Amino acid sequence: MLGRLIVRPELKIFLFIFFLYFISNSHEGISKEQGSSLIAIHRNIQLIALSTPPDKDFDIPVMPPKQALKVIRKSIDLIYANSPYTANRLVELSKSGPLIVIYNPEFPEWSRGDITLAAFLPYHFDLEGNTSVQEAYVAVLGRYIIKHSAAEIAAEGIAHELVGHGFQHRDGTLELLSGLDAECEASLYEMKVFQDLGVDMLSSHIVRFRLELEKHNCDDFKRFMGKRERSLMYLWDQKYIDVDRILRIFKDYEASLTK
Repeated sequence: MLGRLIVRPELKIFLFIFFLYFISNSHEGISKEQGSSLIAIHRNIQLIALSTPPDKDFDIPVMPPKQALKVIRKSIDLIYANSPYTANRLVELSKSGPLIVIYNPEFPEWSRGDITLAAFLPYHFDLEGNTSVQEAYVAVLGRYIIKHSAAEIAAEGIAHELVGHGFQHRDGTLELLSGLDAECEASLYEMKVFQDLGVDMLSSHIVRFRLELEKHNCDDFKRFMGKRERSLMYLWDQKYIDVDRILRIFKDYEASLTK
């Protein structure tokens, strides 16, 4: 989900210190403590696992930072081992700025409505006043999703947030697209990982996800396909959809929104 987040001042400071730290101390696979939190690099993705405030009560038991880093590493490894398409997209995105995954047990704030599992956070590090701005691509994983399967974290937390919304941010389409269109494109990246990891396409979770994808998030896009690419509508009828091809058609749809 595209995160409409208000970043607390202390998190901004942490991110800035973290970024400067990695400029001068970039060592793959080494975890180090920054206060009571943990930081590491794994496959050129920078990881932060925040600790919990000692006196704060949560609605569920919270995973400690060390365990959270292990879970995130495993999820990233699943992508590199089984989804070369997504792994290549991560590599390509990293050429535009640091990729950062944050485990924040305080995310999301408790609410009575739908629970947000993860979010994308567009971020700019201003290192030299206003003369040099460094892009960064930040995915925030909350206390709920971190307890999901590694496949779900890989698909929902890494592919959807970091790859899907990350490329939208890089290409300047994040503000152009409606909320549903942005979710449609990011959800297609999510589906690609679920398929590549061999997740059962008939499981209740995937059936619900695909219904939301086709009937809600991608409804406008599918209407566009029905008018402009009617002969390709069969792509949506397959058990395993051709995500790469559909994403290329989505770019035509995206271009049509600016005309």
